[in-house]
Amino acid sequence: MAKFRGRQVCQSFLAVLTLWNSLGSEMVVASVGKQSSGSSYFVFQQPEYPRDCKDVLNTCSSTHNTSGVYLIKPDGYPEPFEVYCDNEFNNGGWTVLQRRRLDSVNFNRNWQDFKNGFGFLGSEFWIGNEKLAFLTNQKVYQLRLEFENAAGQSYYVTYDQFRISDEWGQYQLSSAGTHGGTAESHLEWCPTNKIFSNVTCERTCDDPDTCISSTSRTELEKCVCVGDYMIQGEDCIPQKQCSCFAADKGTVLMNGESYVNSGCTRRSNCSNNQLIEEESYHCSDDATCDVREGVRRCYCIDGYEGDGVTCTREAVPKDCKELYVDGSSDGVYTIYPDGWPSGIHVYCEMESNGGGWTVIQRRSSAAVDFYRTWAEYKTGFENPRGDHWLGNDYIHAITNQKTYSLRIDLTNARSSSYYALYSSFSISDDADKYRLSIGSYSGNTGYDAMSWHNNKPFSTRDEDNDGWSDFDCAEKHRGAWWFGNHDHDRSNSYCRTYDYYCEHFPVGDGCGKCAYSHLNGDYDSSTRGTNNYWRYLSGYECNLQYTEMKIRPV
Repeated sequence: MAKFRGRQVCQSFLAVLTLWNSLGSEMVVASVGKQSSGSSYFVFQQPEYPRDCKDVLNTCSSTHNTSGVYLIKPDGYPEPFEVYCDNEFNNGGWTVLQRRRLDSVNFNRNWQDFKNGFGFLGSEFWIGNEKLAFLTNQKVYQLRLEFENAAGQSYYVTYDQFRISDEWGQYQLSSAGTHGGTAESHLEWCPTNKIFSNVTCERTCDDPDTCISSTSRTELEKCVCVGDYMIQGEDCIPQKQCSCFAADKGTVLMNGESYVNSGCTRRSNCSNNQLIEEESYHCSDDATCDVREGVRRCYCIDGYEGDGVTCTREAVPKDCKELYVDGSSDGVYTIYPDGWPSGIHVYCEMESNGGGWTVIQRRSSAAVDFYRTWAEYKTGFENPRGDHWLGNDYIHAITNQKTYSLRIDLTNARSSSYYALYSSFSISDDADKYRLSIGSYSGNTGYDAMSWHNNKPFSTRDEDNDGWSDFDCAEKHRGAWWFGNHDHDRSNSYCRTYDYYCEHFPVGDGCGKCAYSHLNGDYDSSTRGTNNYWRYLSGYECNLQYTEMKIRPV
């Protein structure tokens, strides 16, 4: 039991006590006396409530030699409160501050709990730091601490001037005075920053993530270094004083461990138990600051590899054939032809005709208008998953990095399918008007309708490159293609009479034509010469219902 007596006081303090192998403890205080101010007389006014248990004993005659719960109100405290008074020991008048006997009350509490007090006055409790501060600052008090060990032996310690400060002073132990008693040889006083506890997990500055083994522990409790403290050598120090304490993380880094702050602008490394700050750490333009699997750092974006500070492009596919060897299926992919580091979205045909084909054109309905400008054919239009033109700039980039073959798949109005295969295919750049270069033909279309277009420049409705001054082939055929100058042939009446010549259109007294094939005309056109056609295909069928142009390295 811990007790205190008091005289008038001016200071205050907080006591933290540790008992080795104790089964019970109690703290009590008692007033030692009251001193005169030196005046020749004074007026004493009986307070409404006693200020401590000594006042209870002196003012309430019915309490002689009776211990129990009473109301007191220390000077300045706003309301009276209950305390347990021990009136049986040493003439009585002891105010009990704390009692621990049965381990029925949890004392591992927060600041607010210790401020207000907790437990039960009839068993285990803490009176509360706020009450204790008012109580010990109205007189000088003696503190008595009583202990009982597992063998039933009792000991005590006394301090003749006990006082704690208020909450503003963090209830600091401001006075203790001279101590005495019988327990000194039986108490274990813990070193600085250690506490007496049964906690088994202690950590070191060198290895903060690993608990020190406690298999050799024989005592239920001992002095340990826990909480925000860590072992360094023989000392228990705040973790902030550890050599590899990372302020950004708020914890100690293990040797060899790194930590990157929230903006990825600084990295902390623990090397040989010394913290090294890399303030120049920052992400590459091809990286992002992210947390993955619990680790925050710079990560290279898709298509790049490296440590995030430096990122280099991974080995990337230049065409669909390079993707095909990885076992990819039909769909839209990003390829990276020479000169296009940002990539191009293309449709790859992987599951038919040997696979590895990069589609550059597709027509399957009238939903997409192909009567477009030079700029639109230059960069491409519509979605690669459906009807589209890939774009002449892209086609040039792809076909000039390797030798490519061209396959053209066609379906006529009677749903019959055909194909034409050319041994090589490429186009020049914009400066040369995307001029066509094409190799030898094979297939089942019955006619090589592309070879005549070899070495012809590309033309659109607003860019006439057909070399024919009489009229604009792209406008006449309502599309865009590798058109060329072709003489008038046959009469106008013949041109109007025989509809199987899909490539003809009336011109003055005769018939004109600019191409033997045209796959970018009007879909299902009723006007001669403006439709999609392939010369002599299966009985001169016009208005092809499906066309697809695709390339693959030879």
